[in-house]
Amino acid sequence: MQWGVYAHPIFSRTGNFPPEMIKRIADKSAAQGFLRSRLPELTSEEVKLIQGTSDFFGLNHYSTYIVYRNESAPEIYPVPSYDDDLDTIQYQLPEWKIGSSNATLYVPWGFRSLLNSISHQYGNPPILVTENGFATHGGINDEDRVTYYRGYLNALLDAIDDGVDIRGYTAWSLMDNFEWSRGYTEHFGLYEVDRNHPNRTRTPRKSAYVLKEIMRTRFIDPNYEPDMNQPLTVDHGH
Repeated sequence: MQWGVYAHPIFSRTGNFPPEMIKRIADKSAAQGFLRSRLPELTSEEVKLIQGTSDFFGLNHYSTYIVYRNESAPEIYPVPSYDDDLDTIQYQLPEWKIGSSNATLYVPWGFRSLLNSISHQYGNPPILVTENGFATHGGINDEDRVTYYRGYLNALLDAIDDGVDIRGYTAWSLMDNFEWSRGYTEHFGLYEVDRNHPNRTRTPRKSAYVLKEIMRTRFIDPNYEPDMNQPLTVDHGH
């Protein structure tokens, strides 16, 4: 219902929207008095046209939720709506929080599980992790972000050991930026941006040094401590 609506028509063996999604929205639409399902019906020609139309699976991932549905879940969603169609309750555990922000909780095992799920559902397509990162409320010594990247990169390596075809990984993001409805309150950057300075000065955080060392050595050293008094330079020979 969240990403399967886009992935299933392209990557599944059968094409089309996920069967569970088709049935659920059709049933709800009928109960709501609609003459047909609110989910557009794809023709067999459209299913064939869409199927297989991608060179890789691009995945943006930040955190994990626990999802449930039973009689204890209240009927709180407007009808009709995406949330009512989804018809589940989602929550995160307080122990997953490792920093000051609630935007990205630390659940590396969920990342590994998701990568394996994509692989198993869709015949192990090549995956590019196009976004993965951690939000803070600022500061150069971003220990929580370092913990996050080490944990999630280790989970990614575990998924590769599981047989998942992962071709690339992109840390989000290079520097602090405007984060949608959260504006400038959340900081995702490896470089801190001083928005009070007319030059918008960029300063590398500890996570920038740590990720550089991981890329340089091809090894995740849990004990590595960078010298942040040294300028962060790039060796173009690697």
